[in-house]
Amino acid sequence: MCGEAVVRASEGGERMIGERDLKREYLREWDGKYAGTFRFLDVLQRVFYGDNAGREALVEMCGNEYVQRMTFESYLYKRLAEGSRWEDAKLMWNTVGSLIKCEIVGRSGSRRMAFF
Repeated sequence: MCGEAVVRASEGGERMIGERDLKREYLREWDGKYAGTFRFLDVLQRVFYGDNAGREALVEMCGNEYVQRMTFESYLYKRLAEGSRWEDAKLMWNTVGSLIKCEIVGRSGSRRMAFF
């Protein structure tokens, strides 16, 4: 992707490019394709990887067939898989239940859930 942006910005090698050209071409394209995925992964990391309770909640969630399918499709196609709104709603409900059961939600003074 970066190489293609260099070729476009340099007009096929006819002009010298700079950092501004790459930001305009490459970073805009990269952000358009991958920024949402990395934001989502950042939220997962903040919620589930902070301590053992979070990891336990993640393990419980990963037993769900829908989670396994969505994870596989996301890795396979290198983008967040589009799911069913109904299944996503059920997953959200189950996730909140796991977080409550593992005592992640509802802790006093918890910084981990403050961003929600």
